[in-house]
Amino acid sequence: MKKILLFALLLTLSILNAIIITGPKGDSLIYSYTDLAKIPRETFTTTRVKSGEIQEDVWTGFRFNRWLNENIQIPYKIIRFESADNYMVSFSKAEFDSLECWLAFTQNGQLLPDNGLRLIFPQLRDMKWIRGLERIVLEDFSPLKLPVRFEFLDKRLKKETIIDNPPPFTDTKGYYFADLLPLSARKDTHSVVLYSSDGIKCSLEYPRHLDGAIIELTDYGFSLKSPSIPDGMWLKDIIYLQIDDWALIKSDNLDALITLNRIMDWKLSPDVQFIVNIDGKEEKIPLSDVLSHPDKLADINSFELIP
Repeated sequence: MKKILLFALLLTLSILNAIIITGPKGDSLIYSYTDLAKIPRETFTTTRVKSGEIQEDVWTGFRFNRWLNENIQIPYKIIRFESADNYMVSFSKAEFDSLECWLAFTQNGQLLPDNGLRLIFPQLRDMKWIRGLERIVLEDFSPLKLPVRFEFLDKRLKKETIIDNPPPFTDTKGYYFADLLPLSARKDTHSVVLYSSDGIKCSLEYPRHLDGAIIELTDYGFSLKSPSIPDGMWLKDIIYLQIDDWALIKSDNLDALITLNRIMDWKLSPDVQFIVNIDGKEEKIPLSDVLSHPDKLADINSFELIP
């Protein structure tokens, strides 16, 4: 019995100092920090704006996306990175394949602790970086499909009651995320994608990550705050929000549909059209016309898209 407990303890300790890669069928591979540290390293730099100042960092590590492709022969459609404190970021395979990704061991000449190893995407803001990478999950389901129905986020929120200091938050005002859902659906599980004006996409689950979350009204737009996830995952200036097959988009950010088509892999054609209801009559309006004359949808609350 003592030998079994000792083995379990040693296994737990080894896992805590390792990266676990879990495939779609639940099978896991474990790579210890010690083994990963033996991989030849290169030097790379990143530039970020921190506290209003430009910060340049010099790192050493190895190209993690190349290593992953060479060593993990598991088909997947979504890749999710998780830290020891439950911070996570997700990418479709198409997105991840287009990014440069590094696993860093030192920063500005200083060795990072084992639990502080950084997964860095130099092309993305550091809120997409992971400190203390612990788990990688490879999933085989497809990204959310083209929504069946779109509504305008700003118009929809005007129909909801804005709340001053919604618990557990203070010194703010906003709308509870759950209030966007029909009453009959608030106890169900939903897939949620949020996209911000600065190009950050976040994939979450309701209620797991969004229980008690609010859409905060700020001077620069709508932002997400949730007590269920680290504040580093909160998004500022949300312009698109998709819940299963239904979406909300800010009325003055319809041009974001072009970018969303690429990152969500909707496969919209250049001839995509809006289907709207005007005075009880269904009309089709080309996307190019809407972008040139957004006032065409001034009195419209919802629309569909024909790929």
